[in-house]
Amino acid sequence: MKRLTLLAAALLALPVTAAEVQEIKVVNDQAPDCSSLDSMVKTVTKDCKTDDAKAIAIFNFLRYVNYHLQYPNEKGGIAALKLINVYGWSLCGGQHAALSALWEKAGFKWRFMGWNGHTTVEAEYGGGWHFLDTFMNFWVWKKDDKAPGGYTVAGQEDIAADPSLVNDGFVLDAERGVQYHKGDRYELVDGKANLAPCFQCCGDDLKWIPGECQKAKRSGSPRGWMGIKFDDEGYSTAVNLGPGFSLTLDWAKVDGAFFFSNQTKKIPRHSCSDKEYRNDPIIGPLLEPYRKPDPVRGWSNGTLRFKPSLADAACLEGFKEAKNVVCKDGALKPEKDGEPAVVVVHFASPYPMTKASAAATFAEADTGATYEVLGADGKWAAVEAADFTKAVYGRYDADVRLTFTKPLTALDIPILVQHNQEALPYLAPGKNTITVSVKDPAALGKNKLVITYAYCTGSRYRSPERMLEKPYEVAKGHAAAWNDAPVVVQKVVESFPCTIEIPIATPKGKFPVYPKMLFLRREILAPGAQPLETPAAPSEPKVGAEEELLTLPWPFTVGSEPPKAK
Repeated sequence: MKRLTLLAAALLALPVTAAEVQEIKVVNDQAPDCSSLDSMVKTVTKDCKTDDAKAIAIFNFLRYVNYHLQYPNEKGGIAALKLINVYGWSLCGGQHAALSALWEKAGFKWRFMGWNGHTTVEAEYGGGWHFLDTFMNFWVWKKDDKAPGGYTVAGQEDIAADPSLVNDGFVLDAERGVQYHKGDRYELVDGKANLAPCFQCCGDDLKWIPGECQKAKRSGSPRGWMGIKFDDEGYSTAVNLGPGFSLTLDWAKVDGAFFFSNQTKKIPRHSCSDKEYRNDPIIGPLLEPYRKPDPVRGWSNGTLRFKPSLADAACLEGFKEAKNVVCKDGALKPEKDGEPAVVVVHFASPYPMTKASAAATFAEADTGATYEVLGADGKWAAVEAADFTKAVYGRYDADVRLTFTKPLTALDIPILVQHNQEALPYLAPGKNTITVSVKDPAALGKNKLVITYAYCTGSRYRSPERMLEKPYEVAKGHAAAWNDAPVVVQKVVESFPCTIEIPIATPKGKFPVYPKMLFLRREILAPGAQPLETPAAPSEPKVGAEEELLTLPWPFTVGSEPPKAK
């Protein structure tokens, strides 16, 4: 497309009321609700009966949604809510700021403890302090007659006073390269596989922990650390879409389409490959479907797209502004001859933009058509339609302006965004109840809201007991396979609240695994518009005669019960 030029001031667009549907929320009862810190804690700790269980569940959850990598950075800092939904990586201080923010929502006090080259935190409940470290993947039980079950999570003062809690409290599985709590390891117990939590998966050394606990210095209880803050400060996970808009969040990435503050040459990835989860019965089963083709944690992408159907004048409600535009005969046309038509599209989502392009089709060649992007300085700047990434990179919202003189018959503006796939409402083996809600159902008007899930089912042909046989690992895809043919479930939402039932069945004689998720899509259709293409025809999944609804344990409470007396 011809290089775009600035529009004369006399042609500034006049506002049009966009029919935006706000807070389009999709929640699965079998996955955490990551829309707020409160909802994370509420859903992750469901059925927890003790403070220890709550603290451990939150610890397990944060290990799932964050891996260790250099701190992300944005001007003014990053809210813990944003860290979890947008990035999914940080170093020790950032991870523990997010952990503390979640503990606060659970009603716990917190304190930072400084080590030599490491930042730790403790939670206060039950009259004592308790040490859980997501960065090292560490915590340990201590006997406590006053605690439910006779045990509680030890604090750093406990470890400093009694180093044997660490030195004698773990057993190394040298072949798997992980530690287990002594008396609670991955082994057969009464003929069943004991799926015990494992520790130091990335190779951290237990030996230094008692000494550092003895030298630890209190660092206060700030509401943040290294730019990761408790308070949202204006950040929201709300998805707001007008007609013609869609937001597709993929469980995959596009090469190079990441946002890493000023470190664009550093690729976000977990440097320890899959060591972090392949023996872990908590986060491992959730992550193993995505080992191939890239067996590391990194980032995920999605597409915020404006692709209106121009068959009905209602499509104009999707534009932020329009001037001298009329919708007629399936096209947008200049209303007055001799004057250009102008439309402005406003893009916004909870996720930063990483790549952008646009394509327009005209009934006849329009050599004067131009695109512009509104800059942070309030000025419009011309951009190339084929790639205007630099104009929007790292932004959470942007205005794109198109000026044209010939009938516009099609418009497609896809903008890639970055998000953390671990914060999405994944599906789980068994029955999944998806709840869809919006802030104001009346805002939908005559438009339609369409929700689409796409995924691939799978199964394992070895039982948990047979997986104990070496060299099988609990979450490396061993003895498991996922179908290549995707399943697509699509729902046109007509009333609220809306629920969607999605059963994830397992073939009889086999064992359940989490499905490999492909994407979750929200889209608003104007009258006459059709949903975007899907990788397979939408269907209503059923449990077949040779299938059954098997389930897996709620992952975040695995290992949260005190050891049984022997």
